[in-house]
Amino acid sequence: MAWQPLGWKAAWFSEIEPFPSAVLTHHYPELPNLGDITKIHDNETFKKETIDILVGGTPCQSFSQAGRREGFGDPRGRLALRFLEIAEMRRPRWVVWENTEAALSANSGRDFGALLWKMGKIGYGYAWRVLDARDFGLPQSRRRLFVVAYLGDWKRAAAVFSDLGSMHGNLEAGRDVAPETGRAGSEGAGTTPTTFVIKGNAISRRLGAASQGIAVREELMYCVTKSQHHAVIADGVARYILPVEAERLQGLPDDYTRVPYRGHPAQQCPDSLRYEVVGNAMPVPVMNWLGERIAFVDSLPEGRIKHFLPAEDLATTLSDTELVEKCVEGFKKLRELIPYLREARRRWAQPGRQVPVPGRPCWTEWIEQNLHVTPRRVQQLLREPSEISSQGQKTLAVVPPKLRTGDWRSLLKVTESRMAQVFGPLEDQKELAGAIRKFAQAIADRFVERDSRLLVSVSVKKQ
Repeated sequence: MAWQPLGWKAAWFSEIEPFPSAVLTHHYPELPNLGDITKIHDNETFKKETIDILVGGTPCQSFSQAGRREGFGDPRGRLALRFLEIAEMRRPRWVVWENTEAALSANSGRDFGALLWKMGKIGYGYAWRVLDARDFGLPQSRRRLFVVAYLGDWKRAAAVFSDLGSMHGNLEAGRDVAPETGRAGSEGAGTTPTTFVIKGNAISRRLGAASQGIAVREELMYCVTKSQHHAVIADGVARYILPVEAERLQGLPDDYTRVPYRGHPAQQCPDSLRYEVVGNAMPVPVMNWLGERIAFVDSLPEGRIKHFLPAEDLATTLSDTELVEKCVEGFKKLRELIPYLREARRRWAQPGRQVPVPGRPCWTEWIEQNLHVTPRRVQQLLREPSEISSQGQKTLAVVPPKLRTGDWRSLLKVTESRMAQVFGPLEDQKELAGAIRKFAQAIADRFVERDSRLLVSVSVKKQ
């Protein structure tokens, strides 16, 4: 559904569940189903068909919060490793693996680490992101992990995720509400009633005791899954969502899963099976965006790849000259600065090292001459986030302070070149004094009103 409009042609699929197989066969009758992925290596179609990209979403039950989280100890979890074995046998240029976000932390992260290690061992460079369906225009909160790998080069895989700003979400995040306030309708004529959604595992329970209200949310649907059948309260009526609504939540056409099955016409297709197959699907707009990015990056010549990397990855690929330019440019624009500046500090902040620019200044001299802030301010800006424990098990994140433009302390501690930028080209001290006097008069005029207060801290090296 997502990639045919982009010009991709499917070679085969591997599915063992009867109803999902029936849905695929109905829409793509010419497409072979190779069945169990643990046995497809002997299939002639598998051996002969050349593929450019291998896409799979192996079972998530072994990783998800709803399951036992046995990871690779569960046979379903080991299918992820089998998926990589298929990639090793067929050697496609691209690999895409999708799973629940909980796969990142299953078995304390060791399972995901093993998966990436295996991916690297068979020759793939990789990158991953957690993408949410709500950011792609769907009214569903659905966070899923996507790993993209490219044969031999991590840069192309990382470049796929560099354009996250193009995601076109058009809905605000839903707000969890207390169950007792979850009523549709409101006072007064002409007022539009609010729609509420109820999490599937809270239905038939006493909502007043349902986890302090997190089972009821305004307007944004909970994640559609194979096992949970959510409900909605609209216009004063509570009901389960319809199969066609579940399809829309995944970006599928209406009645896409309403197909003939086991000799029965499409009109008699069981709703329970339709919910299950939709819950296991990948959201079409998310996959469409991912396919567009892969196609774009795949078309780039080798020399242009690094310019499409995320800032954190691009910083490690720049030459010394390019890194210096990025740091100076970043301080001027105050955007995407930290990754470049952190990489520059790693290269040149050690004792005895010099920044490779004319004059060969040390790290602190270069900061004062080019970035026009104090070295201490740079240290504050680059301080790594950490966690401190307080009050038992609570942890508080320590976030680096943001660099603010117009900071008076920074303005009054700047170098002579920065003074020239503020007051214009100045020939002598008298002209500089006159410019500062006019500047101070402008400040006085602005704050002369009654009860106005201005606090300025001044430090100078000489009298």
